[in-house]
Amino acid sequence: MATRSAQIVDPILWRAPLSAGSTTLADSVRETIAEHRAYLLDFIKLDEAHPHQAMTLDQWRRPAEMQSLLAVYSDHIYRNQPNLARENKPLLSLWAQWYIGLMVPPLMIALLTQEAALDLSPEHFFVEFHETGRAACFWIDVHEDRNTTVLSAQERMETLVTQALIPVVNALEETGEINGKLIWSNTGYLIHWYLTEMKAVLGDETVDALRQSCFFAKQLSNGQDNPLFRTVVPRDGLLVRRTCCQRYRLPDVQQCGDCTLK
Repeated sequence: MATRSAQIVDPILWRAPLSAGSTTLADSVRETIAEHRAYLLDFIKLDEAHPHQAMTLDQWRRPAEMQSLLAVYSDHIYRNQPNLARENKPLLSLWAQWYIGLMVPPLMIALLTQEAALDLSPEHFFVEFHETGRAACFWIDVHEDRNTTVLSAQERMETLVTQALIPVVNALEETGEINGKLIWSNTGYLIHWYLTEMKAVLGDETVDALRQSCFFAKQLSNGQDNPLFRTVVPRDGLLVRRTCCQRYRLPDVQQCGDCTLK
């Protein structure tokens, strides 16, 4: 089980250096994703012109935009049960699972397989929303973050937390309808799952070390509290989600196969 102590992972886990000529960071990330998880390219676009309706975090987090998106999503979720009392907490939980679930896996590939690190500043990310109100596609303006390029894999994952995830969680907390701890619990399980998916590329030892730093270190290396701490916990020799995501409270939404309430 991936809970033993581990040293900081080597700065570059699996080198996919930029080749000579016109190959860019965007090309290299795209090629790596195509080789290992091609389906991710259905909802991650790198250095491609984004549609006019796509929004940055600063745009969609505005109260009017956020309320509009959630109203559309609520109408979709409750479409077959229009008279049922609506619950915003599980609705936001599932909305966040769509958003973060589409964004995080390709960013993990980019951060953990490339020599140059992708700049995760929110202003470089444009989100296209589905007609139902949830995230559908991310359009990323690709830039190298030279400060992150020199960091270890553990520190790169911390950059993912601080630059890409914390701003999103904070924006959703600002609605007053959900506690960020629930979103972090869902996100921790997502990262745990995708680290397993990346074993073929990174190797068992590296994945175990990253799990240790992600989920069993109380603080990030900068001294900030680690919001992923114990979002997955050991149980019967496995790491499992700590809390229920609440999606079962929504109509016509299946309970997770490994729900903690079972």
